[in-house]
Amino acid sequence: MVRKLTFALALCLLAAAAFAATIPTPSQFLKMPVGADRTLADYRQVASYLRAVADASPRVKIESLGKTTLGEDEIMAVISSEANMQKLDRIREIAKRLADPRGLTDEQAEALIREGKSIVIVTCNIHSTEIASSQMAMEWAHALATANDPETKRRLDNVVLLLVPSLNPDGQIMVTEWYRKYLGTRYEGGRMPELYHHYVGHDNNRDWYMLTQVETRNLNHAVYHEWFPQVWVDEHQMGSDGPRMFIPPFADPVDPTVHPLIWREVNIVGSNMAFRLEQQNKAGLIYGYSFDAYWLGGTRNTGWWKNITGLLLETASARVATPANVEPSELHGGSKGLVEYKATINFPNPWKGGIWRLRDIMDYERIASDALLETAADRRTDLLRDVLTRARAAIADAKTGEAYRIPRDQRDWPTAQQMAQILADHNVELRQADNGDYWIPMAQPYSRFVTEMLEPQRYPEVRLQPGKEILRPYDVATWTLPLAMGVTVEHTTLPASLSTHVVTDIKPATKDVIKRGEKLTRKPRVAIYNPWGGAVDEGWTRWLLDTYGFAPKSLHPQEVKAGLQNADAFIIPDIDKETITTGRRRVDETSMRYEEELPPEYRGALGKEGADTLRAFVDNGGTLIAFGAGCDYVIQEFNIPVRNTLAKSTPADFSVPGSLVRVNVRTDHPVTEGMPSQTAIFIDRPIAFETTAPGAEMQRWVLATYPEDSRDILLSGWINGEEKLTRKAAAVATTYGKGKIVLFGFSPQHRGQTHATFPLIFNALYWSVAK
Repeated sequence: MVRKLTFALALCLLAAAAFAATIPTPSQFLKMPVGADRTLADYRQVASYLRAVADASPRVKIESLGKTTLGEDEIMAVISSEANMQKLDRIREIAKRLADPRGLTDEQAEALIREGKSIVIVTCNIHSTEIASSQMAMEWAHALATANDPETKRRLDNVVLLLVPSLNPDGQIMVTEWYRKYLGTRYEGGRMPELYHHYVGHDNNRDWYMLTQVETRNLNHAVYHEWFPQVWVDEHQMGSDGPRMFIPPFADPVDPTVHPLIWREVNIVGSNMAFRLEQQNKAGLIYGYSFDAYWLGGTRNTGWWKNITGLLLETASARVATPANVEPSELHGGSKGLVEYKATINFPNPWKGGIWRLRDIMDYERIASDALLETAADRRTDLLRDVLTRARAAIADAKTGEAYRIPRDQRDWPTAQQMAQILADHNVELRQADNGDYWIPMAQPYSRFVTEMLEPQRYPEVRLQPGKEILRPYDVATWTLPLAMGVTVEHTTLPASLSTHVVTDIKPATKDVIKRGEKLTRKPRVAIYNPWGGAVDEGWTRWLLDTYGFAPKSLHPQEVKAGLQNADAFIIPDIDKETITTGRRRVDETSMRYEEELPPEYRGALGKEGADTLRAFVDNGGTLIAFGAGCDYVIQEFNIPVRNTLAKSTPADFSVPGSLVRVNVRTDHPVTEGMPSQTAIFIDRPIAFETTAPGAEMQRWVLATYPEDSRDILLSGWINGEEKLTRKAAAVATTYGKGKIVLFGFSPQHRGQTHATFPLIFNALYWSVAK
């Protein structure tokens, strides 16, 4: 009997070795040294390799998440043991039942925990220049598909890994092609002239509660409707002149509405990552640095309110795939959690400088990723039980019958429908009554997410020492959907006798402002200013106008100077006037002014010639529309009776990281047609207009003003110096020659979220062709 078992084991080992030998390494398959200096596999090569591994290995399966904006196939590799791969449907069903345990007894739940497997998702390369993780993903997949050591087998027996090699395939291809084009030239490893996502560039990591982009929606559906992972790790890169890798624990502040078990699990996973990296002599690891535990918008962050433990990894960058030579004197702190670049308790082993390569980044990421699998295997039952605990706590938070109601009878029902669909897409339980009202019962696992989305935020003012300044927000400080979208929502009680049914797929009616546009004799021809190097606000503006059928043209400086004869309206997005005028970014006197040069054909700015072109355009009947900081450029170049009273302010005088505030709206002007007398606007710039009565040569209209009492201004978020906004204008329109100028001193289309102020943009465009 012993001989038979020994012989069988030997056969198994031989079969495993033979099977592993049939799977080439990424370098062998692609016929390039993956991870070497100046060598990159593009997304199509990465995807082809992972598909080849899946074809050869019973441990790997490829799932298509959907098509990207530009038509690439967004894929996810599912990796686990052979036995688990045969029962993935059952593993997913267990994860789903534990994520929504309504109706489960304790005994049933414990049985599911014993049977279930940890599901962890690792997302790579959402920011396309942060490219190392897309390369690392191939090597990691190969190792997991071929290794037969006991520890790898143990991990795969206990864990199902969902590996997304790139959350922005289009951008990964853009970056790779740009890098290859200029390899060996003075522009090697330099910045691109365009955004690295067709629409939203770096902001694709700010879309995870609004779900405007197809790539976001693809993965959101996989995570919250199909797989229900317990842990989510999102792999990024950061600048090259500080720590080598940020690994949680996160920095303060923390959102107190997130279940504390989230942070305990984050810290366990992160600590093991740092431990394994330090064991392998990887210096420069830091925690409690820069990245806080409050902001909701990022890839993994949204999951905190949906009971998923989310971690961010940030590794120092090279010059794409070109080594970076970092002098010791160039290493610095200066960010939250590291004032000076020296050993501290959260940064005990500073990197000393030198050559930093693509391979270094990949190695750090790989060690951290392996440590994730180790912890997920070690803590399998804890992770499953903790998801159950968090879901039950969210359900128990609700009072009897507690619910939110989105009434059918409201000013903008189509937008209310859109908001309801966003919540349904997040797998929030949404019900509809016979009269059309939507109801959101709060006795559900994602109730904390619902509250976070529907109620105003108040940023927690955390100070590390008495009397010191508060820790500033990492990103924006608000995400209140009803305010941003202009939707009426009531926090109330769902009557037990009310008949409702679950809804998941809503087809919103057409917005009234779009219906008005359909009645125009001709559609406005729209152009948008697009500086070399790209501008995220240009991308969001283009996305909005494409979405609603305006088909805008995006114009670079040379194209603007050639004339705007084919445009009725020209939009200057939220771009600093220095960038518009000179092509250089705005910096203060103490900051480094150096910027890498773009190739000659991608240089230039509007300068005097462009300003002359714009003045001639408006003088001859065109309409100029500016958003945010773009207004400062218009005020500088046009003789109009408007000034920005906060143009010279300092952060100590006025600061707003991104908040929703109240304005009073003049409703008898074409630009404000259909607007309510008060609305919320999104502000993140020091802009407050003061106007004066013009001469007979022009007219001016104050379209929106801030309240007289500063206590009435902030609706959601955080602001310092709100008294400087009182009785100032937020939006102004003027005539100019035969044309018109409209200044929005805020972001009326901020990240595709502020539906409440979309009509102002559309109306301004309609005004450009009004008789």
